[in-house]
Amino acid sequence: MNLFLFAHQDDEYGVFPVLEKLVAQGEAVSVVYLTSGTLDGQPSERRNQESIGVLGRIGVTERNIHFAGTDHGFPDGQLHRHVEAGARAVLALFSPADTPTRIFTPAWEGGHQDHDATYIIACYLAQKYRCLESSRQFPLYNGRGLRGSLWHTFLPLADNGPIHSTRLSWGQRLRYLRYCLHYRSQWPTWLGLYPMYALRLLTDGRQYLQPLRPQRLLDAPHPGPSLYQRRGFCNSDQFGYHTRALVAKITR
Repeated sequence: MNLFLFAHQDDEYGVFPVLEKLVAQGEAVSVVYLTSGTLDGQPSERRNQESIGVLGRIGVTERNIHFAGTDHGFPDGQLHRHVEAGARAVLALFSPADTPTRIFTPAWEGGHQDHDATYIIACYLAQKYRCLESSRQFPLYNGRGLRGSLWHTFLPLADNGPIHSTRLSWGQRLRYLRYCLHYRSQWPTWLGLYPMYALRLLTDGRQYLQPLRPQRLLDAPHPGPSLYQRRGFCNSDQFGYHTRALVAKITR
């Protein structure tokens, strides 16, 4: 079974091609969202339904979509404070007879603190499920080498390991751009993200995947402050304080 771990309801945009391919091949797919998608941890039925709708267009059935962050009240932006509880929440979803054989997760890239926290949880689960070698990380956005609130979209970091890329057809690119128009509740965020996403999709048009590398958790995603630290959302000391216990379990 292929497990897709996302922090937020819309993070699936980073792996539309992978989801689409696996569903078309008849492989089992489960999706787990690790935050509520709200700043106060309260449920957001609208966000949940938007992702259910988009995933449904790809062919992922609703019974295979799990809102663990909603069920446990993990707020958007605060997943780093709940990484161990988040890992336990995912472990509770699957029986011993139906455990993941591959995990897909946002990359360790310093773009959003929840994405990096999801990567930590994914590394822990990949070790528990003995599927580290087959699991993959995918870039969303990061600010390596930039200043202020500027970021790169879908730019894999070389330090995350060998890069596997797949070129997308023009039909796929246009279809994914349409899918993103369904995240209507998030237009304040997508007003900034969508133009960069569209530019990258239309000019580069590739899906990038890299292996999971747990030892990378001992280093910052890239030299200099992360994008989320530069934007004042979370600093590295806070992030490290709340995640160090799980990181120690993973890297010992």
